[in-house]
Amino acid sequence: MRYQLLKLKKERSTKPERIVAEILKRNRIKFRAKVVICGREVDFLVGNVVIEIGDHLQNLQKNKEILESGYSMLNLTNKEIYQNPKEVEKTIINWFKKNG
Repeated sequence: MRYQLLKLKKERSTKPERIVAEILKRNRIKFRAKVVICGREVDFLVGNVVIEIGDHLQNLQKNKEILESGYSMLNLTNKEIYQNPKEVEKTIINWFKKNG
């Protein structure tokens, strides 16, 4: 996990990505950061779940290819991560209880 956190150093990632990484780490959820799937980089991979962070739906074609490859997706916005990180943590934990 230490190697995955190194990928998220300040100059290589956004603050919301680092917040989500801390949430995953704090809850002992094993993850990989900055993983390439279907030739496209995703923010996080937890098992077969892709977590994407951004203020838009990213690239719809990218999302379609990832879903067609058998992965599930959890999309989070920068705004919700900044405004209420505790609620985002609950969302992540509940999502993995249901789907993980």
